[in-house]
Amino acid sequence: MNCEEKDITTLSEIEAPPSQYLEINLLNNGLYKLHINEFSDFSHLISLHLGFNNIVEIEPGAFHDLHMLKKLHINHNSLEILRENTFSGLENLEFLQADNNFITTIEANTFSKLNRLKVLILNDNAINFLPANIFRFVPLTHLDLRGNQLQNLPYVGLLEHIGRIIELQLEDNRWVCNCELLQLKIWLENMPRQSTIGDVVCFNPPDLKGSILRKLKKEMFCITTPSSDLEEPSVPLSLLGTASINDGRLPTKITSLQRNPTKETFVLTKATTIPPGIYCPIPCHCSSYSVSGNLIHCQERNIESMSDLESPPLNPRKLILAGNIIHRIDKSDFTEYGTLEMLHLGNNLIELIQEQSFQNLTKLQKLYLNGNHLRSLNSGIFIGLLSIEYLYLEYNAISEISSGTFSIMPKLKVLYLNNNLLKTLPEHIFSGVPLSKLNLKSNQFVNIPLRTVLEELTLLTQIDLQENPWDCTCNLTGLQKWIQIYKMAIISDVFCHSPKELANMDLKTLDKEDLCPELINNQALPTQLSLNNLIPTSTSASKVDSILKSLSDYIPLSVLILGLLIILITAVLCSAGIIVLVLHRKRRYKKKQENEQIRESSPVHIRYSMYGHKTTHHMTERPGSVLCEQRIANPVVQVYQTPPFTPKHVEQSQEEENELSDSKKITSNLIEKDNNSLQDTSNIKFTDPSAEFLSFQDASYLYRNLIDKERQMQQLGIAEYLRKNIAHLQPDLEACYPGTREEIKLMEALMYTRPRKVLVEQTKNEYFELKANLHSEPDYLEVLEQQA
Repeated sequence: MNCEEKDITTLSEIEAPPSQYLEINLLNNGLYKLHINEFSDFSHLISLHLGFNNIVEIEPGAFHDLHMLKKLHINHNSLEILRENTFSGLENLEFLQADNNFITTIEANTFSKLNRLKVLILNDNAINFLPANIFRFVPLTHLDLRGNQLQNLPYVGLLEHIGRIIELQLEDNRWVCNCELLQLKIWLENMPRQSTIGDVVCFNPPDLKGSILRKLKKEMFCITTPSSDLEEPSVPLSLLGTASINDGRLPTKITSLQRNPTKETFVLTKATTIPPGIYCPIPCHCSSYSVSGNLIHCQERNIESMSDLESPPLNPRKLILAGNIIHRIDKSDFTEYGTLEMLHLGNNLIELIQEQSFQNLTKLQKLYLNGNHLRSLNSGIFIGLLSIEYLYLEYNAISEISSGTFSIMPKLKVLYLNNNLLKTLPEHIFSGVPLSKLNLKSNQFVNIPLRTVLEELTLLTQIDLQENPWDCTCNLTGLQKWIQIYKMAIISDVFCHSPKELANMDLKTLDKEDLCPELINNQALPTQLSLNNLIPTSTSASKVDSILKSLSDYIPLSVLILGLLIILITAVLCSAGIIVLVLHRKRRYKKKQENEQIRESSPVHIRYSMYGHKTTHHMTERPGSVLCEQRIANPVVQVYQTPPFTPKHVEQSQEEENELSDSKKITSNLIEKDNNSLQDTSNIKFTDPSAEFLSFQDASYLYRNLIDKERQMQQLGIAEYLRKNIAHLQPDLEACYPGTREEIKLMEALMYTRPRKVLVEQTKNEYFELKANLHSEPDYLEVLEQQA
C-alpha cells in the first residue's frame, strides 16, 4: 500500500486493507511521533517504510503488535535516542534502517530481543560510543556505522559478538589511534578475506590524522601504556560502568563498577536541555552534546523565513528547519552559522536560493533541500560548500542544471536528484566530483550522455536510472553497453518507454538489431549487385550469430562448450563405427568368396551340386581336390575313354545307328514343338542338340552303354562296381581309390542321396536343361538322371 506524500500526520488516517501480508510505504509524510500500540490494526505487516518524516520520538511499545514485520525503515527522521523497549514486539525483524537521524544514545538492551536481525544501518548519526554487549544474541551480517562520532570499538563486549559479520562499514568516524585501538586493529587483521570491512581512518592524534589503521605499525600509534587511573573519555568500554551526571555537568572521572555484563546500562554524557544561561532561539528546541555540539530543532514551526529566527547559540552543529513554509533563501541567512555540519531545509516551499547563500558554511557536510519547489540549479548556489558530502535535491521541480554546478564541491559523495523533471545533463557536469552514489530515478530522461557524463563517474558504486521514459533507439546503444559493464552498480532494471514495440522491455537484454533496425537494414542493402553476392553469406552468418547469441544468453558458456565437445566426440565415434563396419563387411565378403572358391573347387562339391540345384550346371575343370591330390580328368571324358564304353560288337553298330537316328528324329520333333509353343513369349533361338554331340566320337555308344552301366551299378553297388571296372582304366590315367570305409560311405551317399529339389515330372522346359547339359562336358550320372 503506497501512501507516499499524502500529508499523513497520524496512522489513524489509514484504513488497513484485509490482506494476509501487507507492505506500507509512508515515505515523505508528516508523522511526528509514534505512540504506544499505534500499529494495533496492522498486525499482518511485513514491511513498513517511515523514512523522510519528522519523527522525533518512538514510544516504547509502538511496534508491539507487529510480530510479522521483517523490514523497518525509520531513516531520515529526527530521532535522538533508541531506548531499550523501542523495538519491543519485533521478534522477526531482519532489516532495520535508522540512518540519517540525530541518534546519540543507544541503550544497552535495545537490540537484545531482535534475535533474527541481520542488517543494521546506523550511518550518519551522532553515535559516539556503543554500550557493551549491545549486539549479544544478534546474528548480524551487515552493520553500517559510517558518519558517526565513534572513537573506539573494544573487543570485549562488542567485537566478540559480531564474528560472523560479512560487511562492516566504519568510515568517517573520529577514531583515536592509540593503544586502545590496538584490539580493533588485531580483530580486523584476523577477519576472513571474503568479509568487507571499511577503512578505519585516524582522526586523532593530529600527527596521525588521515592515516589508515591497517597500514600503521603498532609502534607508530601505541608508544606508551595508559595509566590505570584514566580521566579521558576514550577509556576502553570494557572497563566502563554507569556514568553519572551531576547538575548537568559532565563527570570528570569515569569509574568502573563490578556488574554482570548483561545488566550494564549506559547513559550518554549529555544535557537533554540547554542549561540556564545558554541561549536558544525561539521557537526552536535546542540540545547540547559534549562531542557533537549544539543541535537546533526548528521543524514544523511555521517559519516563513530565516529572519523569523533570532541569533543562534554558540557553536551550532545541526540546524533542522524541515516542515516549515520557507519560500526563499537569502544571501545573509546563514552568515552566523559557520560551524554547521548539517542543515535540513527539506519539505518547505523554497523556490529561490540566491547565489552565495551558503558561502559561509565551509564545514557543512550534509544539506537537505528535498521536497521544495526548486526549478533550476547553478554553480553560484553552492559556492562555499567545500566540505559537503551529502546533497539531497529529490522531489523538486528541477528541469535544468547549469554546467559546472557540482564541480565546485570537491568532496561530494552522495547526490539525490530523483523525482524531478530533468531531461538531460550538461557535459562534464560531474567532472572532478568523487561521486559514489547517484540517484536519477523518476525524471524525464530519454537519453544520457555517455562519454561526457557517465564515464567520468570513476568512483561510482551505486546509480538508480529506473522510471525514466528511455527511448530505446540507436542513440541508447552506448548506455546499454555501459549498463552491461557496470551492472553491479545499477540498482534496478532500466525499461524502455519507446518505441511501442520495445515498451516495458529491459534495456540490457536487447540486441543491437532491436535498437538499430534501420542501421542494420542499410548495411545489409548497399546495392542490388552486392546484395546478390552477399545474401547467402550474410544471412547464414546472421543466423549463426543469432543462434550463438541466444544460446549464450540462456545457457552458461561452460555448459555450451561441454555440449559441443560431447557432440563432436559422438560424431567421431559414429564415423569410426561406420568405417569399422564397412571394413568388416568387405573382409567378410572376401572370406565368403574364398570359401566358395574352395568349396566349388572340390570334386565333392562338383558331384553334390548336381543334386543341389534345380537347373543344370556349367562345369569346368577344377584344380586339385581334397580327396585326390592328383589332377583328375573330366568325368564324362573319363567315362567315354574307359573300355566298357567302347563298341562291344561290330555287328551291332548298324542297329545303334538306327536307334540314334530315331532318337534324333524324336528330339528334332520335340524341338520344333517347343519352338512353336514358346515363339510368342521368348526370343531364344534353339539349335539342333545333335549338332552339339558331334564333338564326341561315337556318341551313340555313350547313351547305350550308360543304360547298361546304370543297371549294373544298381545291382553291384558303387563300391563293387568301381573295384571291377577301375582296372580297365588307361595306364596313363591315375585314379584315386577310396582309402577308408568313411570315404566309400561318403561316395555312396553322394551318388544315392535324394536331391534337395525334386523334379516331379518333365515339362516343356526339359529341353532347356538338356541343352545346358550338352554345353558342358557331360557327367555320366547326370546323363542317367536325365534319361530316367
